[in-house]
Amino acid sequence: MNLLFVFADQWRAGAIGYAKEDPVKTPNMDKFCKESTYCDHTFSTFPVCSPHRASLMTGKYPLSSGFFTNCKKGLSLRLKDEEICVGQVLKKAGYETAYIGKWHLDEPEQNICEFPKSGARDWDAYTPPGVRRHGFDYWYSYGTYDMHLSPHYWHDSDEMIKVNKWSPEHETDKAIEYLSKIRDKSKPFGMYISWNPPHSVYSEVPDEYLKMYDDVELKKNVIFENIHHHTGENAAMSEEELRLTTKQYYAAISGLDKQFGRLIEYLKENNLYEDTLVILSADHGDMMGSHGLMGKHVWYEESIKIPFVVHVPGNKNKRCSTCIGSQDMMPTVLGLLGCRIPDTVEGEDCSKFIKGNEDADRVSFIMACPGRADFVEKFKKMGKNPADYGWRGVRTRKYTYVMELGYDVICNPKRYLYDIQNDSQQKNTLDLDNEENKQLAKTMEEEVIKWLKRQNDGFYKNWNSEL
Repeated sequence: MNLLFVFADQWRAGAIGYAKEDPVKTPNMDKFCKESTYCDHTFSTFPVCSPHRASLMTGKYPLSSGFFTNCKKGLSLRLKDEEICVGQVLKKAGYETAYIGKWHLDEPEQNICEFPKSGARDWDAYTPPGVRRHGFDYWYSYGTYDMHLSPHYWHDSDEMIKVNKWSPEHETDKAIEYLSKIRDKSKPFGMYISWNPPHSVYSEVPDEYLKMYDDVELKKNVIFENIHHHTGENAAMSEEELRLTTKQYYAAISGLDKQFGRLIEYLKENNLYEDTLVILSADHGDMMGSHGLMGKHVWYEESIKIPFVVHVPGNKNKRCSTCIGSQDMMPTVLGLLGCRIPDTVEGEDCSKFIKGNEDADRVSFIMACPGRADFVEKFKKMGKNPADYGWRGVRTRKYTYVMELGYDVICNPKRYLYDIQNDSQQKNTLDLDNEENKQLAKTMEEEVIKWLKRQNDGFYKNWNSEL
């Protein structure tokens, strides 16, 4: 069986028509959802690009693979050569492997050289052939670069390939080209496509999709005053500006829908669809003004809850409500394909739940750390590890519980408990002075602490010392 794994950056679970939450137009994706298993409790373990991607590739928790923040300029951080990733496993199993689009798991080249020959600047990087591609043979990718209407890529040399086309459309062109002309058709293929939109810059979207939206209705939990990122950066905008930004966000998703439709059409027309495991997902969501926040990095549903729609040929199960996290995706993919799962994996193979066995009462742990450059520098000066701070939590099918130390060297410990089943937009935290809520929080905190201990997470020591 082949594999096509398509994931977008900063695309929240509610922003697909099938979810019946955000007023976004996605007819092709909706049809795919009806033909597939719709996993409605899937979460980004660490709702930031590089940490999720590290988990997606390795099947390990972000900190276990060394990721407490994004790969960024000024920080020596990348996916280690020795990590066993899904590409390597697929290649060993006889697959033709391919990766197209945003990678964001390599160290920025400007950390090494001020003017790299590749032309990479800021957080971007050219990943050369070899071990740093972790088993992906066909490579048409870049590190991270947010000019969606004028993207660039690297193939097998450091010569930058500049393109004047919306990046998801161009990447879909390249994917179809690979499937039709480049791959060895005597072997199964394993392809990952990483679309950058609807990630900011939000205005970088073709007019044809923006014209689909006259106006948009904002979520009831949007707060207009003092809009900012959870990590503190200002993102203030007027109601009119937020409405435009939300329209641009939805427009980008409608654009992705068109490109996804092209991929499915190609598979069906070439008799590949019923022999291909197709997965549609994202790395994390976007707040879009909910709770007065933009972007990600926070424990709210708009940030952590992501699409995960799985087409397994012949599978009759239409919905899976088991909690699935970032680290579970790699072993689940391998389980569905019948490939051996490496011993290094920390996540769980959830293929049995997707295939229709009863949903499990399992949970997804969630987290984030202070990773902004000035935060990291401040922790360094104090001789402290930023990976041991931030927040940790757990998402069950009914509740979210969070333990927060904050992003400063001076901790401000707080606890939050949300009843997602009865308050899906998390407008209210549950009163932890109430005895029933207090006992529930205690039970959930015990779960988180067990996880922290298993992970040797320094957050546990800091949390204990602050109480």
